[in-house]
This record gives sequence, structure tokens and C-alpha cells, in this order.
Amino acid sequence: MPDPSFYAQQAAQQAQQQSQQAHQQAMRAHQQAVDHAIRNGHRPPPAPSPGAYRGGRGGGLVSFLVLVAVVVVLAKDTALRDSILGSIQHLLARIQNG
Repeated sequence: MPDPSFYAQQAAQQAQQQSQQAHQQAMRAHQQAVDHAIRNGHRPPPAPSPGAYRGGRGGGLVSFLVLVAVVVVLAKDTALRDSILGSIQHLLARIQNG
């Protein structure tokens, strides 16, 4: 019986292939939309920005962190404020490091 890490590696490779295929399909669809717009005398749609995939409707992690930062700044309890700021810094470091 194969090692469980073998199955995990296979699943990771399959997920990577599916991700690449989805990206290629999205790029082809965008290019088709650009070509169609140009043929019909319209402005082409803008290229999707990397931020477009992070969350919808203007919400997301950044908005949450801004809200938390405002609450922390307005907090009167300095120990609570320091604790929350430390947690936010730790969270940001983990996000930046992947």
C-alpha cells in the first residue's frame, strides 16, 4: 500500500493542474471578450486585477482589519489595545509569509 504522503502529493499536483486550467480558461474568456468588444466598436473590458479574487462586494480582510484598528485606537484599556495590536501584527506577519 502506498505511503499517505504519495496520495497527498498526487492530490496537490492534481489541484495545481486544475488551478492552471482554470486560469488559462479565464484568460481565454477574457481575450474573447476583448476581441468581441473590439470587433463591435466598443472599449474592451479592463483586465481583472489581482485584488478581484480576494473577496466580493468591497468586504474582506482589509476592511475588517481597518475596522479593528479603529476600534483599537479608540479603546481606553491600554492592555486590551496592546493585546489586540499584537494579534493583528502576528496575523499580518502570517499573511505576508504565506
